[in-house]
Amino acid sequence: MGHLARTLLGLSVVLWASSSYAIPASYGDSTHRTTSWQDLSDGTDPYGVSWSVDNGATWGRDEMFVGETVKFRFNMHKSNVGTHYADHMKAWVDWAGVQGQFDAVDQIAYGEHVIAPQRNVVNTAVESSLGSYKTPDTPNITYFSDDIHLTAAHAGETWLRARVTCSHSIVKANGDGWGDQWTSEYQDNYEDLFNPTGYLYQGETEEWKLTVTEVPEPGSLALLGLGLAGLVASRRKVK
Repeated sequence: MGHLARTLLGLSVVLWASSSYAIPASYGDSTHRTTSWQDLSDGTDPYGVSWSVDNGATWGRDEMFVGETVKFRFNMHKSNVGTHYADHMKAWVDWAGVQGQFDAVDQIAYGEHVIAPQRNVVNTAVESSLGSYKTPDTPNITYFSDDIHLTAAHAGETWLRARVTCSHSIVKANGDGWGDQWTSEYQDNYEDLFNPTGYLYQGETEEWKLTVTEVPEPGSLALLGLGLAGLVASRRKVK
C-alpha cells in the first residue's frame, strides 16, 4: 500500500489502500482553508482514517476481502479550543464504485463533539479570553462506523472520503452568521447540512482508495488445483 503526502493548506489529501490513483473528478471537490482547529490525525499518526477486520484488535489500511466484517475508525485532532458550537466528522464510501459520487446513501459515519452548548460569547475579546488558541482539554476525538459485513456486492475498487470541520464553517457555507450556530435550524440538522463536497473554511478532508477482493469458493479452488495438477501431469507426459 502506498501513501500520498498531505497537500498544503489543509486541502484534500488523497491516499489509497492498493494503488496510486487520484480520486475521479465525478466525486467533486472537498477543500478547506486551515487545519488549525480540526484535522484528521491522532497527534501522532498523520492520517485519521483506519479500519479493522478483527473486531478492533488491530487497525490498519490493508486490502479487504469479501466475507470479512470491517469497522472504520476516524481520529479528529484539535490544536486549539475554539468557541464555536461543535466540531463535526462525517464519512462516506461509494461501495463498489458504481455511482462515481458520494450521496446520502453512502454515509458510513457521523460524529459531533460539542464545544459550547449555548451561545456565551459576544465579541472577539471575550472569545479569546475563553480559551481560543490554547490546547484543548480533549485534543483527540475518535469516531467509528457501524460494522459492515463485506459481500460480493462490495467487491471491487472504490473510494472513501472523510471530513472534519466546525459548526461555524457549515453555517458560513450556508450564508449565515456566527450566532446562527446555536439555532434549532442548525443544531437539529448539522448531520444533513455537512456535505461531502464544497469549500469549508476550517477542517480537513482525507480520501482513500479501497479494494475489496472476492476470494474464490473452496470448491473453485479445488477445481483450480485439479486443473493445475492435470496441466503438470500432461507436461510431464510430453517430456
